[in-house]
Amino acid sequence: MDPVWLLVLLPVAAASGWLVAAHDRTSKNQKTHIPDRFFEGLNCLLNDQHDEALRIFLDAVEMDSGTVEMHMALGNMFRQRGEVDRATRIHENLVNRTDLDNELRSQALFELAQDYFKAGLYDRAENLFQQLRKIKTVRVRACQLLLQIYDQEREWEKAIEVSLELNEHSDYDYSHTIAHLYCEVAESNIRTGNYAQADANIALAFQYDQKCIRGVLQSGRLAVMRSNHTSAIAIWRSLEYLAPEYLGEVVTHIQNSYKALGDLASLHQFLKTALKKNKDSRIVNALVELTREQQGEEASRKLMLKLVREHPTLEGVLQVIASQDRAIGSSGQEKDYQLLASLISHVVKTGRHYSCRNCGFQSNTLHWQCPGCKSWGAMQRPEVPELKSVP
Repeated sequence: MDPVWLLVLLPVAAASGWLVAAHDRTSKNQKTHIPDRFFEGLNCLLNDQHDEALRIFLDAVEMDSGTVEMHMALGNMFRQRGEVDRATRIHENLVNRTDLDNELRSQALFELAQDYFKAGLYDRAENLFQQLRKIKTVRVRACQLLLQIYDQEREWEKAIEVSLELNEHSDYDYSHTIAHLYCEVAESNIRTGNYAQADANIALAFQYDQKCIRGVLQSGRLAVMRSNHTSAIAIWRSLEYLAPEYLGEVVTHIQNSYKALGDLASLHQFLKTALKKNKDSRIVNALVELTREQQGEEASRKLMLKLVREHPTLEGVLQVIASQDRAIGSSGQEKDYQLLASLISHVVKTGRHYSCRNCGFQSNTLHWQCPGCKSWGAMQRPEVPELKSVP
């Protein structure tokens, strides 16, 4: 059977099961019954007569208004198949009925809100989900979809409000999400120059995630904006113990702050210490560049060669070739080095430096929210694979 039509069979079969169980039940003093045409449609479906089955189901819905669950199942089937207009018409008809009890009406409203959401009608969907937040049986699911809307619309304050409600009423811990949302608001504060409010929102982020890496980075930036380089360095260097895998993200900032203070000795010591915890090429490059500034080209070349021998990577080899290229000057050999450097550079630049630990999405840019699965804080910089040891 075509897999698409399994989407028809499963919800309709589920509805039929409910109807059978409800056969001896009464609703508003009227006995629930199963239309004969419903079973005729199921028989056509099992015999792969898909078009005929769908026509019979639609006829059955029009002829018998008592089978609410069958309406639901058909509407869901249409939405799953991408026929949102049909799903919306079915669910709107249900919502407009006056004979539904509160539970069924809530479910019908929830299905209609999902139709609007799937169609991209976020204003309509938001209005319905806001109503459904007040109903205990669908509150969590409504809030989850509201969070998706506010996330997509970048309405971070509303997203925080909904996340706090979810954190209270759902089984899932939304603390990590809430921390990132406060950081989003803080980022807006920084852009508008409202540094005091940014501090306040970062502090709230740390309340929900004491190891909020993004909050650490933002706090350091704010210290620099206030010309407090000593404080900025202390904040960023906390990553040495908190999350050393992120040291590469701040090495340039720390380098600039140490230079602003004129403390190159402390910068050199920091880079050596950081390199023991993280072999990120950005840390390697910073240390080699500082060595070049302090001790000259030959010393930096020897250091790079030593580091590459200890931890051989393509990026390191590229740096060694670049330093060798500068050392040999113009010659035929120089052209060979330039060609090799060009090839390796292409491999390094076309690689993906970040990947999502949840869905595997890859990017050259660190996204705090994965563009693929929308998880917060899931993008990470994988360790650069080492080449075989260099003699």
